[in-house]
Amino acid sequence: MTGGVPRPAPATTAVVPLRDGVSGKSRLAAVLDAGSRRRLVRVLARHVVTTLLVADGIGRVVVVTADPAFARETLAGLDVEVLEQPAERPGLNAALEYAREVLVAPGPLLVAHADLPALSPADVAALLARDAPLVVATDRYRSGTNLLLLRPEDDAGQAFRFRFGVGSLAAHLDEADARGLGAVVVHRPGTAVDLDTADDWSQLPDDVRAAVGQQVPGLCRAGPA
Repeated sequence: MTGGVPRPAPATTAVVPLRDGVSGKSRLAAVLDAGSRRRLVRVLARHVVTTLLVADGIGRVVVVTADPAFARETLAGLDVEVLEQPAERPGLNAALEYAREVLVAPGPLLVAHADLPALSPADVAALLARDAPLVVATDRYRSGTNLLLLRPEDDAGQAFRFRFGVGSLAAHLDEADARGLGAVVVHRPGTAVDLDTADDWSQLPDDVRAAVGQQVPGLCRAGPA
């Protein structure tokens, strides 16, 4: 507080890890050919990035990827920064650690997966509204992490390490506990469902499934229309 006037909360930097246009969505290969899977990656990434760009409290959106040409083509026309992941630092957690090192963002950091077709600005606002050093939005199985908000306000926050992978919800909560950071878990329909499998497709709200299916027609074979 300065002169009795509260300081505004620092804007959040959103980091979106994005895979290349070749290897993504391999678990949908039974219903989508390679070209359609590539299109799906594009559609989902544009939705997530566009949602972040219009969400209150997000000041900057950065995409970290090993395939910057694909990312720039996918996100053409959007106000987003593309950060190339070094080849000698492969993997999702390494990409996020690299992004954090390069950005040196003074405020909160929000990691958002690029395949959340039901994500809305209200979902993003709900995470930012939670008052905790770590906020985790879990997947529909309540075992994974689809979004993660980190407020690294001290050395403990700066020392926090990303633990994405199998069982990442528990891993992130264990990491927070080891660092003495309070953590909150959020479960919302818009943050819980990603799109990796035909079963994921069937769990989407009808309007979301219709919107995505219109852009990637082959997905209609993955579940109910």
